[in-house]
Amino acid sequence: MKWLIPFLALLVAQHAHADAASDAYSAGASLAGSSKGQGTAAAKNTDPSSVIPGYTSSPSQSGYYGGVQGGDGGISDKGQTELSQNEAGQAITDSSTKNPAVTIDPNADFIQNGKNAEANSSTIVDGTNTQCTTKVVSKSVFENYSCDRDVAQVQTCARTGSVIVTGSSHTETRTLSLTLTDASRIGSEDRLQVSFTFPETATLLSGSTQLVYTPAPSYSTGFNYAVDMLNNSVGLQYGSGAVSLNVTGLTVNAGQTYTAVITPQGQSGSNHSKPTTTLVGYLRDGTTVFHLDVTYQVIVSDKQAATTWTESCGFDKSSATATAGSVCTDPGGTRSMTSDGQTYSQTQSCWQYSDAYIVPVSSAGNCSTLMANKNCTVAARNCTQAEGSTCLHEQDTYQCQTTYSSQGLLCGGDYICQSGSCDETNGAGDSGFDTAVAKLAGLASAGDDVKADQVNVKAFTGQALYCRKAMAGFSNCCVDTGWGNSAGLANCNSDEMAIGKAKAKKVTVLVGEACNRAVLGVCVQKKQAYCVFGGKLARIIQEQGRRDQLHVSFGSGDSPNCRGITVPELQAINFDLINFQDFYSDLVANQKIPDSATMVKQAKDRIAAQVNAQTGGK
Repeated sequence: MKWLIPFLALLVAQHAHADAASDAYSAGASLAGSSKGQGTAAAKNTDPSSVIPGYTSSPSQSGYYGGVQGGDGGISDKGQTELSQNEAGQAITDSSTKNPAVTIDPNADFIQNGKNAEANSSTIVDGTNTQCTTKVVSKSVFENYSCDRDVAQVQTCARTGSVIVTGSSHTETRTLSLTLTDASRIGSEDRLQVSFTFPETATLLSGSTQLVYTPAPSYSTGFNYAVDMLNNSVGLQYGSGAVSLNVTGLTVNAGQTYTAVITPQGQSGSNHSKPTTTLVGYLRDGTTVFHLDVTYQVIVSDKQAATTWTESCGFDKSSATATAGSVCTDPGGTRSMTSDGQTYSQTQSCWQYSDAYIVPVSSAGNCSTLMANKNCTVAARNCTQAEGSTCLHEQDTYQCQTTYSSQGLLCGGDYICQSGSCDETNGAGDSGFDTAVAKLAGLASAGDDVKADQVNVKAFTGQALYCRKAMAGFSNCCVDTGWGNSAGLANCNSDEMAIGKAKAKKVTVLVGEACNRAVLGVCVQKKQAYCVFGGKLARIIQEQGRRDQLHVSFGSGDSPNCRGITVPELQAINFDLINFQDFYSDLVANQKIPDSATMVKQAKDRIAAQVNAQTGGK
């Protein structure tokens, strides 16, 4: 019974605890019920614009929502429009449509290695033993190289105008009757001179002359005269009629004045005492008319003047694209030419134009080695010169795979090199030897520049050179390939040829363009400015250090700045960020390793010297 008392006490305690919990719950529920509507009421009576910055009840985006059953408000069309007009969208479209597809050579090492791994996969899964087996270990390294090349050129055609005469001429036979009354006495002589003018240039076929009296004079005998005209001398007498002239084939010119000399012959009597004076009076008052009648031929022209245009191009226009670049290179005016004695003229605002075209080229530039390497693929393309939306010159980045191989024994999971060329395949990674040598070579090259001027200390100084771009009838001396293959390049000067060779050596940096020749205020020939450096190291450090890291410009096409790098600038360049890959090929090509026979002889000589030193030569 003793156990009953504690049990009852426990029940009482539990009942009291339950009553207390029930009271607490009722109080909490009552409080929650009284305050449950306060938050909703506060939200309903609050102006959102007073507590939310920039709040608006009708945002512009609401125009794209037409409700559950409505459309999208044209947001898809507007998105497509923005994609086609936005610069970034155009760049994406151009990259997918214009960039050539990346070509991967099926014979590349990384492809062949994958095939070999697939073919020999059974050796991996069929279990390995602990005995030594001969193994060839390969390690592939991917490195980036840069080069540049022309992808298009601006070439020009000369369009020249000249005056031509079109049509033909024909011959017509005509007659002419001249009445000659313009008579004058020749000084004090008893002779007269009569002048006459032909209206057009002609070839005479026949001719005649006569004196006609109207009315007849009171005397009946008339006058006798000798007349010299048109290389003829004939006699005229009153009432004798027309006298023929021997003028067949004689040429007379339009507007030229001819004369006839009339001399009285054998006159006597009172009425004839002054025949010359009498004849002059008769001619002037019309009593006497002096006639000249001719039949002749004239050349009648049906010709007309016109302007013809001829074009001279040094390239195939079928693959070219015309640009808006057409300038006048020969000012306008009036020009003439003569045909069959007649002058024809034409007036033009310009007599020669230089028309620009964009011509695609298949130049490899200094990328030929990388393009021919089956283990190199294009990783990036950057247009460095453009004409409108067309790229003319680009810088290409190639990613090249180099595979290092070594032969050895695999014994119990440990690889033992046998070939002696395992440095690149032992898993230790790149030792950085090439980079270290490149940096040291760069410092040494900088020291060579300092020798010349120890006051204004600058390193890697370049030289500014120009080349002329194509114009009407002139070669493009800024091409990156073709030197020696094109006869037109013979017109290029020594600086331009030096630029061509420097491009092939990868020691140039393109600065910009400027006008080289202007006609009537319009540029008809441009020039390109380059900074040419003494070697690849100088170009690499100037380009990647000065330009890309320090953002120090090379100037402009009008004023290139190829100065050296100052000491503070040199100290500010982070050489760890510079890619020296272009220099490594020169480094490997120029290193001189003695042959094995020389090395063996050197080892023997050193051993013999040490033995002699220890034994005293005994």
